[in-house]
Amino acid sequence: MEINENPRISSKTMAVLPHELSDGVYGSYVVNTDDEYYSYLTPKQLMDDICNYFSCSLKGRLDGTRKVFGVTRKAPIVVEPSSGMFFMPTTSPHSNECAWIAHSYVLRLERLAPKMTRVDFYGGKTLTVNYSHTSLTNQLNRTAQYRHLVMERITNYQP
Repeated sequence: MEINENPRISSKTMAVLPHELSDGVYGSYVVNTDDEYYSYLTPKQLMDDICNYFSCSLKGRLDGTRKVFGVTRKAPIVVEPSSGMFFMPTTSPHSNECAWIAHSYVLRLERLAPKMTRVDFYGGKTLTVNYSHTSLTNQLNRTAQYRHLVMERITNYQP
């Protein structure tokens, strides 16, 4: 698999995971519906880039989640609501170990070991991650609740 020199998260992105590209060089492994690639940018950098593309920053999206939803730890974010781009972090978004999973693509989670979970995505792709099933289930549910809240606000907005 090659390194993508011009990566961009999109509505086709299913997951963005931290990955050691070579000894001491960290970047990302990106899983899209139609391809997969490595990037020299970290998951945090890629998420900040796509947030910036939609006129905000990752910090701004996290601050928005805190203000709207009241969540202060492992807060999910909305990158762009009309295209369904809601992502959940697997750990603190400030951690180098944090992966981002697109909520709309998760079909199911399966516990493989105490800190190992298989993520089954719509479309047939699977990913094994070193995060607990309980933690990922909580994140998935939290993101669903946040997504519902945001979409209700958009639908019912009256100036």
